[in-house]
Amino acid sequence: MSFQKLLLRSTYGGVFTALLVLGGCTREGSAPERYDFDLESLASQSAVVESREAEGLTALLLQGSPTDGLRLPGVGAGVPWQDMGYVVLQVEHEDPHSDIVWIEFFRRGETDSPRISAKIGVLPQLSTQIVFPLNYLDGQRFFMERFPRQLKGVVPGRRLDASEIDWVRVRVGPAEEGLLGKLWVRSITLTRELPPPMTGGPVVVDEVGQWKVRDWPGKVADPEEVPEVLRDIAEGVHEASFPEGWSRFGGWKKKRLQATGFFRTQHDGQRWWLVDPEGYGFFSVGVDVMTPHSSGPVEGMEDLFAKLPSEEGENGSAWLVSRNRKELSYLTFNWIRTFGSEWRERWEETTRNLLISWQFNTVGNWSDLDFARNSQIPYVVPLNDFPTTSVRLYRDFPDVFSAEYEAAAKEFARQLEAFRGDAYLIGYFLANEPVWAFGDNVIAGEMLATAQPSASRESLVQWLRERYDDQVEKLSEAWGVSLTAFEQLMREPFPRLLDEGSSQAEADLREFSGILVDRYLEVPSRALREVDPDHLNLGIRYAGISSDLCYRAGTFFDVFSINSYTWRPDPAVVSEITRRTGKPVLIGEFHHGAIDRGLPSTGIKGVASQEERGVAYRYYVEQGAALPEVVALHYFQLNDQPILGRFDGENYNIGLVDVVNRPYPELTAAAKETNGRIYEVAAGVVTPVDRTPRRIADIYF
Repeated sequence: MSFQKLLLRSTYGGVFTALLVLGGCTREGSAPERYDFDLESLASQSAVVESREAEGLTALLLQGSPTDGLRLPGVGAGVPWQDMGYVVLQVEHEDPHSDIVWIEFFRRGETDSPRISAKIGVLPQLSTQIVFPLNYLDGQRFFMERFPRQLKGVVPGRRLDASEIDWVRVRVGPAEEGLLGKLWVRSITLTRELPPPMTGGPVVVDEVGQWKVRDWPGKVADPEEVPEVLRDIAEGVHEASFPEGWSRFGGWKKKRLQATGFFRTQHDGQRWWLVDPEGYGFFSVGVDVMTPHSSGPVEGMEDLFAKLPSEEGENGSAWLVSRNRKELSYLTFNWIRTFGSEWRERWEETTRNLLISWQFNTVGNWSDLDFARNSQIPYVVPLNDFPTTSVRLYRDFPDVFSAEYEAAAKEFARQLEAFRGDAYLIGYFLANEPVWAFGDNVIAGEMLATAQPSASRESLVQWLRERYDDQVEKLSEAWGVSLTAFEQLMREPFPRLLDEGSSQAEADLREFSGILVDRYLEVPSRALREVDPDHLNLGIRYAGISSDLCYRAGTFFDVFSINSYTWRPDPAVVSEITRRTGKPVLIGEFHHGAIDRGLPSTGIKGVASQEERGVAYRYYVEQGAALPEVVALHYFQLNDQPILGRFDGENYNIGLVDVVNRPYPELTAAAKETNGRIYEVAAGVVTPVDRTPRRIADIYF
């Protein structure tokens, strides 16, 4: 284990003297450029398993725990949180799986739970610099930007002013018996400026794109083996077709309903169905992210790759620009090194045949559009660039009462022009997992927490005038605040209203938040229907039901979509969705992963092995298909994610195929068996399987 010298030391519990680092000299009395926590002092007041000394410095071993960790002092103890830009941790671990680091911020007077947190993934056997920008404490962003080496980071919670930090806890996961994270912390530092990326350490990614530091059955030992492996896969699956009892769209010929030439929905008195263009009952089993790419960033991590392929010639297709960042897809490179200029055609042909041979009948969300339209398989599409405005009310929630929002919605709807008349298109999603819907958030209250003017704020004030008979005194009394004019709500910030206002204030703001969400959904849905009246509006792909705001969809959507990472679709949840919206339910994402092959993170649901992934698929899909409200179940996703993480740092073993496009046979065989009997399960002809998978800790970020 290597240790870096600290530029500056400070002692928790003693007197802090601010130091400015300038050309190797220090000067008392100035705001510090950096502040280093003394690990020995922290260890004396925290739950630490072990400590080590190297090069005169201390490193602390933390063990996975939902409550214990290092306790960092807050502003009241003299730590200059409010003057700094970043928290930086130097860590490493030797666990066989990824670890999870929580940095949890407690506000003065709120000791039971953190106000806001950061949850960040850490690769095994690699010294890692974790960087958390303190401007994320404003609560306006949920997903962290990506920094080299560290994996995905999310920031749940509510806004916190850094001057109100009482203390901060650093802890590690997973925290389950038999799978405990054990993380060495070498230093914890506050800095004003973003530190440069770390360098040095072992090569992590081999020439095929596999995890170099671990072996497993079936791992490609030599890059020269790749062409033979891929050719065997491509030649081993011949032109496939749906079962004899399915229509050309994948519908069930035993369930005859009215044909309209497009997909639609119908309740037959017993359950909900999608109906295919020929009038057959259709239950959608699909796969998301069907693309020939599984890419991740390289910049700042070049030394972790054994050999990067050339960016010139045919290999250039393996290099992509995503979110203004250059990324590399070894999956694509392996197809190119095998089939040269024909790689794209061979990928499409092979992937289509594999999908149908596994008896999936839908190309799911995020899939390559050319592949989806060429495949002659029903598909769904995500619409791009949900309408936004220059003013955001909270996180990504736009100013929905503005003329700008109306204009953006009309432009947004124009993209459906390209799909008019396409019978294979089931429908479209408006957006995916909006960040405003992560948590039980009162959008109107968050809007008033700032001084930002907006058309929606004007609408709120007008609504309050009508509710309180244009009497500001009446509103002041009901809300427990001191107002002299309604106009104050237009221009002044009220950051503590949700914390310190009355229950009536919260009730009013929750009610108006519902009005905001209605407008958020109605304006683009109306514009889309004007452009394309034939295809299904599949709604927002919510990450879960975080509040009552998520239910406000029945008037605008044809199908209610939700991503549901559970062991099976919850009957109570889906029945409540349909009861409150009047719509059937599409589950747009689920998956189960393991850590027994080439990746160290399970994804959102973890199981013990590849065989258990197959068990988990069967249980989830058949239990879901048996629910009368559910009409679609889409698995996330076709490809494994890259070992160093995709754009946001996810590196999960969730694919039907690995980086060399080899199917996981335990999973795909199970999927084929369940998919082949999906209609009998949905119709109640056969009983769904009830074998549950053997689970392990969920290792995801």
